[in-house]
Amino acid sequence: MIMAESMDVRLVEKGTDYVRIEIPKGQESLLIPLVEALQANDSVVEARYYIGHPFAEAPELYLKTKGEKPQAVLKRVLKDLADVYKDALADFDKKTAKLHV
Repeated sequence: MIMAESMDVRLVEKGTDYVRIEIPKGQESLLIPLVEALQANDSVVEARYYIGHPFAEAPELYLKTKGEKPQAVLKRVLKDLADVYKDALADFDKKTAKLHV
């Protein structure tokens, strides 16, 4: 099993209903499923990412919410995504275990 390393994110800007978070370079593939999951949440007004120039800028996530703190929404959606991928990994392991006869 591959062990995930901690991701070193940086809070760029924070307001009462929004956050901008910098994601480490090389981790931007996380942004597509994350933004899609955020956009499906009723508390989210806007969720988008900005990749920028690969040599000059780190990728950023922008999240604006209504009625709920953006950090709480982000934490919940990240946990949900982690559960989905954990389930997918368990299913994959179960199915591939049958191939090792």
